[in-house]
Amino acid sequence: MAFSESSSLLPNLCPGVSKPLAGAKLRILLNGLGVQSVTMFLMAERGLIGPKPDYSFTSDTGDESTGAMENLALLRSPNMGATIPIIMSEPGGLADDFDMATAGFVDRFSNPPLFIRNDDGTRGILARGCTRDYKVRPGNRQVRKMLGLGPHSRLPTTPVVEQWLGITTDESHRMAINPQPHIYNRHPLVEIGFSYADCENWLQREYELRVPSSGCKRCPFRDNAEWLSMQRNYPDDFEVACQADEAARDGMPGVRQPAYLHDSLRPLRSIDFEAEVAARRGGLFDPKVNLCGGECRT
Repeated sequence: MAFSESSSLLPNLCPGVSKPLAGAKLRILLNGLGVQSVTMFLMAERGLIGPKPDYSFTSDTGDESTGAMENLALLRSPNMGATIPIIMSEPGGLADDFDMATAGFVDRFSNPPLFIRNDDGTRGILARGCTRDYKVRPGNRQVRKMLGLGPHSRLPTTPVVEQWLGITTDESHRMAINPQPHIYNRHPLVEIGFSYADCENWLQREYELRVPSSGCKRCPFRDNAEWLSMQRNYPDDFEVACQADEAARDGMPGVRQPAYLHDSLRPLRSIDFEAEVAARRGGLFDPKVNLCGGECRT
């Protein structure tokens, strides 16, 4: 794998956005296993952004895409020679819980943000609980563990944890102060002025890599190009999504309206994504800009 040998830190072009936390007890790279997270991890490994995180952490929802698992295997491969410890949580129960919920065996579920057809025919979206329960909470438990704190221990009231998020300049609206007072959110890719396209170009130039996108198989936050990529490159994942879409139509607990994985309120299996992309229809929403808050990069 070819890459340049430079080890100097990239300049912080936006120092007002974020910077290293002085006196941090712990530095964590939240790794969602997508393009931005992989870029951030490899830059950190090479000393291009720093100080180097103590470890990389990923919350496994139990519904991670095949592409995400390929990216994890890449980072763990001996060829990469990674020195940052890569930790992944025990698999969560999102897939099993989704199937139980749509089969009517439970009356409460941490919904993915499925799209619904309201009684008046308009489009709505279910409140998202999956990120909180399958991503954020496992990450918070891991922070407690690494700080040596038990489940009932008092947390520090000032920032002691520097948490890296793979947010880029084209989605800087996702940046937010962490609601946990002991965690400071840092955005290294925004600091160095990198967009999503910059990450793709950097991976191609430095490692000759084209990294597949990450995310859960059942996640509705995909545009048409991403659905087409899943359909072509990961047909087993796409079949899982289609079956989930069909099961959700009348089966979400506490939801009377039909639910869909696609924002057009059409059955996923019926959509000609090649035609949608050729017509430059990205979807009624742009999931990268308008909907996902960024917490899923964990």
